[in-house]
Amino acid sequence: MLGGVASGSLLMPSGAFSELLAWGERVRASMPSNGGPDSGSLPGATLLTPPRARAMEAMADVIIPETDTPGAAEAGVTEFVAALVDGWLDDDHRDRFLAGLDTVDPTARDRFGADFADCTGEQRDELVGEFDAELTRQREDPDARASRYFFHDVKRFTITAYFTSEAGLDAIGHRTTYRTYEGCVPLSPREARP
Repeated sequence: MLGGVASGSLLMPSGAFSELLAWGERVRASMPSNGGPDSGSLPGATLLTPPRARAMEAMADVIIPETDTPGAAEAGVTEFVAALVDGWLDDDHRDRFLAGLDTVDPTARDRFGADFADCTGEQRDELVGEFDAELTRQREDPDARASRYFFHDVKRFTITAYFTSEAGLDAIGHRTTYRTYEGCVPLSPREARP
């Protein structure tokens, strides 16, 4: 269900897009109010530590950069991922994702001498391209489980967070639709009389 977000109603069964949006709202509702995209910090007690959050945000910005539409950072992707990590993922999935995320900065330091978020745009693009190429290789390998590779989740979480956010929905021109229209219905039994 997470892969068809951007195309919404064109590719998803009726109601699936609405279900995805509702789930995104539930995740956002579970985020503590301290922190958030405008505060510059994540909520206090989160497993997405500041170094992990910086790496996640920098990768998300490579996946969905700011152009003439808001980028991933403006859509609050990192805060959304923090909510997923803190309360929505099962222990094994969370631990596997965080362990993979913990490899990003050491990989960047080995290659470029800086944490991932401090690398140049070209260096970040190069590393994300390599992570993506590895994910593609794993998807093509019948013995591998690509969904166990952390970058699978980085992409999935980024896209889901973005396209269930107000900024992401605005970027694709999504308009809120209502299931029913009840026009001029009587407000009371008295108004229903002729």
